Amino acid sequence: MPESADLYEILQVHPSAYPEVIEAAYRRLAQIYHPDRNPAPDAEERMTEINLAYEVLRDPQKRAAYDRQRAGDESNGTGGGGASVADVISAKSFRLVNDAGQTRAELSLDQAGNPMLIMNDRSGNRRFRIFQGENEQQRLVISDRGGNIRLYIGESDDGRPMLFTIDSNGKRRFAIYQYEGGQQRLVINDQNGDARLSVGEDDNGRPTLYTTDRDGKCRFEIYQAADGQQRLLISDRSGNVRLFVGEDDEGCPMLYTTDRDGKRRYGIYQREDGSQWLQINDQNGDVRLWVGESAVGTPMLYTTDSNGECRLFIGESNDGTPMLYTTDSNGKCRFGIYQREDGSQWLRINGRQID
Repeated sequence: MPESADLYEILQVHPSAYPEVIEAAYRRLAQIYHPDRNPAPDAEERMTEINLAYEVLRDPQKRAAYDRQRAGDESNGTGGGGASVADVISAKSFRLVNDAGQTRAELSLDQAGNPMLIMNDRSGNRRFRIFQGENEQQRLVISDRGGNIRLYIGESDDGRPMLFTIDSNGKRRFAIYQYEGGQQRLVINDQNGDARLSVGEDDNGRPTLYTTDRDGKCRFEIYQAADGQQRLLISDRSGNVRLFVGEDDEGCPMLYTTDRDGKRRYGIYQREDGSQWLQINDQNGDVRLWVGESAVGTPMLYTTDSNGECRLFIGESNDGTPMLYTTDSNGKCRFGIYQREDGSQWLRINGRQID
C-alpha cells in the first residue's frame, strides 16, 4: 500500500464515520474484491489494502494515532505542521480523542449533511448531543450513563419549542410545551407517564392550573373565566365540582360546596353593595339557614322549613330595633323577643305579650 494512500478513501468512508459505518463498508468491499469472488489480476492487492485499512480504522487507539498523523502531527495533533486554518474551517469532521484513543467529543455532519455535536463519557456512551432534525428543528439531548435519554430540549416536529425529562423507564415526567395557538404549558406526569399537574394557558390564552387523578379526572383547578373572574374548583373522583371558590358573574367573591347531585349545600356570598352572607341549603337546594346582612346592612339570621317558611329569625326590624322570633308550621309567631324604638323590651309567647 503506498505511503500516501488515505485509509478512509480506501474504505470509501468519511473521516468522521462511526465504527459501524466502517465495518459495513469493509464487508461490502470484501464481497467485491475478495480473490475467491473477483478474478481480476489486482483483486488480491486491493483486498490487502482493504484489510490493512480496516485493521487500523477498526481499532480506536490505532485510528486516533492515524488521525493525528493524517493531520500532520504525530505527537498530539496540535503542534506545527498540523492542519491549516483553511483545512480546519473546511473540514467535515472534528474529533477530540483522549490518550486512550477514545472519542470524547465530535463535531461533524450526519449522513443528511446536518450539523451534529456529540460528547461521550470515558466508557464511550453518548451523554450530550446537539443535532438538527429532518425538518431543521434544533435539538439538545442529555443521556445518563446507560445511554438513556433523560433530558430533551428543542423543537417539536412542527417547529414549536419544548422541553421534557424522562425517567429511567423511558416515561416523560416533566415537560414544558408550546401549543399551536402559542399557549405555554408545564406538565408534570406520574410514573405511568400520565399528566397529573398542568400549569399554563387554556386554548383561549387564559391562565389555568389543574391536577388530575390516576383515572384522568380533573380534581383541582384554578382558572380565569372569559370575563376575567378568578376561580378555584375542587372535584370528586367522578369529576363533579364539590367546592367552588372565586367570583360570580358580577365579580363579587363567593364560596360554595355542592353535593353529589350538584346541589349547593353551603355558601358564602357577597353582594355588589359589599354585604356578606352565609347560606346553608338542604338536599333539594332550598335555603334552610341564612346568616348575613339585610338589604339595608343590618345583621340577621333566619332558618326556614322545607316549604320555605321562616321558622327562626334573629336580627333587626325595619326600624333598626333588635328582635328574635320563631314561628309554627302555619307561619304563626310562637315565641318572640322585641325592642321598641324607645328601648323598652318585651316577650311574646303564643300571641301573649309579656312586658
